Amino acid sequence: MLKKTKQLFLILTALLLLISLLAGCGGGDSSQTPVSEADPVDVESVLTIEGSGVSDTIRLTLRELQEMQLEIVQDDYFSLNNWGTEQYFSFKGVSLWELLNKVGIKDSAQQVEIISVDGYAVTYTIAEVKRDDYIDEHNPEKKYIMIIAWEEDGRAYDPTKYPFRLVMGQKEPGDINKQNWVAKVKTIKVD
Repeated sequence: MLKKTKQLFLILTALLLLISLLAGCGGGDSSQTPVSEADPVDVESVLTIEGSGVSDTIRLTLRELQEMQLEIVQDDYFSLNNWGTEQYFSFKGVSLWELLNKVGIKDSAQQVEIISVDGYAVTYTIAEVKRDDYIDEHNPEKKYIMIIAWEEDGRAYDPTKYPFRLVMGQKEPGDINKQNWVAKVKTIKVD
């Protein structure tokens, strides 16, 4: 009998403990809302325009670049790579030259270096950046400018992963131009 009483006592104690735990968890003010995770912060990558050839260092998010009211360029650009692969890509962006004018390029500027997040860089003279007659060797009547694109083939680049790409046409028929397309542009250095 003593053994049964101890068992009953242990069961009742466990039950009381369980009831008090449940009462503590479920009781209280029922108007309290559960805590939820905050929405993730939308951190956009920044394009920096700097150097002795611009009035001030400028930092722009994709949104700020799009709100600058520059003329939007949307066109199919022909590319030729080192292996002879030819392909067309549709890009949307703004003229690099127009962008530099908007942020205040100096008359003394002589070159523009486009630098990606991984350090890949290509340098152009001011005359090359201003140029408005880059070509497509299959359609020589078509003329292109250098653009900073944020969309390719109808898909926007991820704004958190440097959504800027330099794109240009060919200088002449046979020009391998795809190597000059700089992806994930982080810095435009003007000197």
